[in-house]
Amino acid sequence: MSKRMCILIKKFKKTVLALTLVVTTAFSAVPAIAAVNFKDVKPEDWFHAAVQWGTSNGMVSGYPDGTFLPNNSVSESEFLKLFIAAYEPVEAGQGGNWADPYYAFADKMNYPTSGNRNAAISRGAVAEIVSGAAGVNYKGDNAIVYLLGNGLAKGKMAGEISVGGYKAKDLLTRAEAVQFIKNAKENGLSELNKRPATGSPTNQLPQLPGATTPPVGQVPPGTEPAVADFYNKLITDGIIAKYPQFEAKVGKTSITLSEGKSVASVVYDKTGNKINQIILWKNDAKGASDFAIDAIKAIGAPMTKEAEFKKAIENSRTSTDVVEFRGSGWTITITPHQTATDTTYIVVKKS
Repeated sequence: MSKRMCILIKKFKKTVLALTLVVTTAFSAVPAIAAVNFKDVKPEDWFHAAVQWGTSNGMVSGYPDGTFLPNNSVSESEFLKLFIAAYEPVEAGQGGNWADPYYAFADKMNYPTSGNRNAAISRGAVAEIVSGAAGVNYKGDNAIVYLLGNGLAKGKMAGEISVGGYKAKDLLTRAEAVQFIKNAKENGLSELNKRPATGSPTNQLPQLPGATTPPVGQVPPGTEPAVADFYNKLITDGIIAKYPQFEAKVGKTSITLSEGKSVASVVYDKTGNKINQIILWKNDAKGASDFAIDAIKAIGAPMTKEAEFKKAIENSRTSTDVVEFRGSGWTITITPHQTATDTTYIVVKKS
């Protein structure tokens, strides 16, 4: 190999190493550039104070070109490093992957991670991790309600503290990652707690300021968590609002829509620890079969044959034949009541 070729290879290796260091130290504990000097962080930006706080506390740094790149997305491993290192003196991996110690800590503390280290993390996933560090076990919208209600997050919509305004599906940005840590540090999360192995009671969630209908605030004591969670989903997905003619009532093991008399119920199976049955007490009531379809979709099963499904419900009033719909790993079974012609049982199961 020629001397010139050796020199070029050495230069290439140094370039690769430099780029690697930029990627893995952008959230390092040594601030390279003060926030006020970042070319892309202006005093009028909403994240200016957070970035300045993060750099002054040695939590984050910028890039060699003088930028912070506040709107760039953050991977799961990058967020774990930033979040955990803000509280615990965890040393980066020696010889292995730099993120290994942070994932080991997360596993020990039962924090929910996908394991897809390089994938951009969503704001919804961050809500589950941060709430878990507060010592509770909530998922999805309930984790968001916990953060918002306890001041650990503010959402993305100015002046709106709501599950929708939180924007759970949006990818977390660098600026937002720092803001999460700042919120946690300044609003009572003084140390990282272990996340419980089982779900926390949803009827203990805080009511959001200005919320006209709290997601789970009206469930009775002793309500099964899966029932309260499903009620929360029916509300936040706008399903309950679609049927104003019905009054929604939550029991310990069911959610019932009534119109003077019960029209439809969603029922919890304690053995399987899941919602898997819908009972139409008045299968001819206007909106009953539509609600059944919405409830099936909320459970997670596909419903691609809505016309055929409604026809099967209609036929159940005059026939005792059991009808099954299969697809995408799910089975939906429609069973008419043997004597009460206005009652139909619907069971939703994974095949």
